[in-house]
Amino acid sequence: MDATLDALYNIILRGLPTFFLVLLLHFYLKSTFFKPIEKLLRARFDATVGARKKASDAVARAEQKAAEYERAIRHARTEIYRVNEEKRKALAVELTARFADEKKAAETKLAEANVVVAIEVAVARQGLLAETESLAEAITTSILRRTA
Repeated sequence: MDATLDALYNIILRGLPTFFLVLLLHFYLKSTFFKPIEKLLRARFDATVGARKKASDAVARAEQKAAEYERAIRHARTEIYRVNEEKRKALAVELTARFADEKKAAETKLAEANVVVAIEVAVARQGLLAETESLAEAITTSILRRTA
């Protein structure tokens, strides 16, 4: 058993420098290779996640501005429709008033023309009555001359 323990002791004694070299290599590689790579990967991850977050924030802001523009356009359209409707109503009122004025003026002119025509008819009747009497006399004298 002493030989076994002695052999085990020799194996461990020969393996200790390798163990320490592997341990030293582990810490050296960890400090010079793995930590910088880990830092680089973390920075890449942060950059991609940050870029995605910035992009999603930009998309959200763009959607918000688009919604604001849409509301503003909708408001402007309703305002334009309202103003147009007011102008249309005012124009309708103005046209109705104009038509009423023109109708009154036409009725006045028609009434004046009717009066003028009635006067002309009365004058013509008077003239016809006067002429009728002279024609009647001429006819009667002509008939009486023939009979006599």
